[in-house]
Amino acid sequence: MTTPHVHILGAGIIGLTTAAVLVERGCKVTILDREGPAAGASQGNAGGIAWTDVAPLASPGVWKQAISWLADPLGPLSVRPSYSLKILPWMVRFLAASTKSRVRESREALAVLRADALPAWERVWKLTGTHNQVRYNGCLEVFDKEAQFRNSLSSWAEQRDYGIEVRELSGDEIRDREPELSSTVVGGAFVPGWAQMDDPKKLCLSIADWLVAQGVSFEVADVQRVAAANEGASLTLADGSTLSCGKLVIACGAWSRKLTSQLGDPVPLDTERGYNITVPEPGVSLSNFVMLRGHGFVMSPLETGLRIGGAVEFGGLELPPNWQRVDAMIAKAKTICPGLDASTGKRWMGYRPSLPDSLPVIGRSSASEHIVYGFGHAHHGLTEAATTGQQLTALLLGETPSLDLAPFRATRF
Repeated sequence: MTTPHVHILGAGIIGLTTAAVLVERGCKVTILDREGPAAGASQGNAGGIAWTDVAPLASPGVWKQAISWLADPLGPLSVRPSYSLKILPWMVRFLAASTKSRVRESREALAVLRADALPAWERVWKLTGTHNQVRYNGCLEVFDKEAQFRNSLSSWAEQRDYGIEVRELSGDEIRDREPELSSTVVGGAFVPGWAQMDDPKKLCLSIADWLVAQGVSFEVADVQRVAAANEGASLTLADGSTLSCGKLVIACGAWSRKLTSQLGDPVPLDTERGYNITVPEPGVSLSNFVMLRGHGFVMSPLETGLRIGGAVEFGGLELPPNWQRVDAMIAKAKTICPGLDASTGKRWMGYRPSLPDSLPVIGRSSASEHIVYGFGHAHHGLTEAATTGQQLTALLLGETPSLDLAPFRATRF
């Protein structure tokens, strides 16, 4: 079998890792992106390989918590008023995905996908020479409210059901690990299986450099239309030119929806806008990735500084950022970490491509077996990138994927 020439739309972490796996199998690869490698959400994530997270965001009773969060315009979840009608269909699907049976199905699918995430990454890190950019230092989940701590006991039990180690800790035990945390911390857990990158943008650029050295071509192009063609696909670019592809991967993150709709797959993709600030000299030193689930954000020690980020804002792709959300996270972070100095730092807002059932789209298009999708990974794009690349490569080479991709098909909606 002659190895194909594959075009990939999107130079984020999904497109880059897919390209790496394809190159390993001897394929010629061209990557098209409007800006270039790591220009979008892939550069601004917290850097965690969160394969131990098996719970979908949609869950029974989640609407009760969502209502309390929505009451605070700067809280962990917000909807920009001008976007409320546009997000309504997504929210209806989210509630439909929150029934016990649907959540059980989603959890099973995520557990299988993420169980392969770290081994897949370890293969890609070794292949691309980026294995020296990862730290296996675990994740510390902390709570400053007793009720939230107690409510998390069941989720930790579910993780243990999948063979994931979770060690419950008292407030004092947490401070033994992280002395900078305040006395308001009442308890939490340590999840040792997590891995963390030194810096997600550095990882992306390093993989991109390796790809270039392997002969992969990067082209700046704005793809406006895609159509199935004989033995491949046809692309129309913003300048009116066209491009023929033998094999095509659509991995455009939050911008994938327009193209999949043109192929007969109207996926209900929207964007959870995430905010962060990276502080080069925060005045505190954290050894672990610290997750504050009760407040909806994290504190992640990166090579470039302490990154404080998270929360969810529904506002689409066009509205300007609301930087007050960063200020709100900083204020809350200081209650947990009193010595924090975030007076200087780089602020950022990005677009997480999200689907109502918390599952990404990984699979073939309805229009052609030569066109495949890899997008919609929401908060776990970095985590799931390498295993997504392996599954897409198998599809493109006519092989049987190692995972059952039925739960992730574009037509499930």
